[in-house]
Amino acid sequence: MVKVKEVHFNYDQNSATADALNIRKNQTIGTLIQAPEWREGQPSQPAAYAVNALGNIVRIKAKFSNGPEKGTLKIRAIDAYMPPPEPSGCLGWLVYWLLLILQAIFGNVLGNVKEKDVAFNAQGNSGLEEFELVNHRLKQSGVGIHTTTWKWQFKQGNQWVDFGTTDHKVYLVLDIPAGPWQQQVMSGGMENTQLPWVDALEVACAWALGATTKGMAARKITEGLNANSLLSYNPITFFGSSPYFLSSFLGQLKAGNPFQLNCRDCADAVTTLSNLLGCDLWEGVMQSLNTRKILGIGGNAAVELDWKNWSWGWHEVAWLHAIGQNEHVYDGCLQLDMDNNYNDLVHIAHLPIKMKFGQNDPNDYRYRLVESNPCTLENVPRRRQVA
Repeated sequence: MVKVKEVHFNYDQNSATADALNIRKNQTIGTLIQAPEWREGQPSQPAAYAVNALGNIVRIKAKFSNGPEKGTLKIRAIDAYMPPPEPSGCLGWLVYWLLLILQAIFGNVLGNVKEKDVAFNAQGNSGLEEFELVNHRLKQSGVGIHTTTWKWQFKQGNQWVDFGTTDHKVYLVLDIPAGPWQQQVMSGGMENTQLPWVDALEVACAWALGATTKGMAARKITEGLNANSLLSYNPITFFGSSPYFLSSFLGQLKAGNPFQLNCRDCADAVTTLSNLLGCDLWEGVMQSLNTRKILGIGGNAAVELDWKNWSWGWHEVAWLHAIGQNEHVYDGCLQLDMDNNYNDLVHIAHLPIKMKFGQNDPNDYRYRLVESNPCTLENVPRRRQVA
């Protein structure tokens, strides 16, 4: 019986228009994920696609064994959980529609593998064959984490014969990840630890699940950070200034124990996780400011004592595209008070998401944040390397 030996998703490390991105498990040396992501008898490795970078045709590569010696077979792969084409009875139709709904929400974004003739050598082994994906939903699905099980088949007469299954995990991001993330794969025994991490994709894709635009993705990342029940504010930087210790931040989240972070830590998290999804955020500092009453991350808007004035030598946030008075900020560290009476106990909490920095307009970030002192902008955009 024919066997699937290998399935390759990221077979071209210099392009992402028809195949997957270059990724690694985490910052640890030796965790680079290379094709074949699926190999017979070994654990399956994940793949990631940048949906806006993909062209009209997406392909994989696969290799087979135990085929007809010096012969050919027509081979394809279909969704292993595809509902039967002709359900029968009430229960059959119920199962059919339930499977369709589950597929639409959670299921196979890779579609099916288009059939093609595969040649085998005298030992019954094929070469590394290129296959086109058909009916895939990679470009329509938005940010997410998906699993696919393919049922591989060869054609015998007019019948398709099953000969194996392969399981695959796929991360979808919106575009080629921006800095600090890179796509260059080094040679000569060196490893690029700035390739996208699977550990970070797990968090970013979960927080921004379903985002179909970069603005939506950055918003969801900012909200996901600020609303996380494990986090609370402390003016000390906990996760480094250069580099950003993303591995430590992710480890704390995974451990599930409460921890603290400050504005720089929040700006690092928002920028780094958003840019992993293809956004274009930078980190920037404002200097010397006394704040109005604000609600730090982890605070309860209904508790008056959680609304505090701060005297800061500096405050760091994520900026969209550039730093400047007319530019826009994403601040996951705090919520502003949009109530116009600053002398009462009424507060209208507002998380700054794509909020114009501005000056004196009540809808501006600066107006709602700053009570006194100049709050000067340091026009030094940063994207800190991850470690």
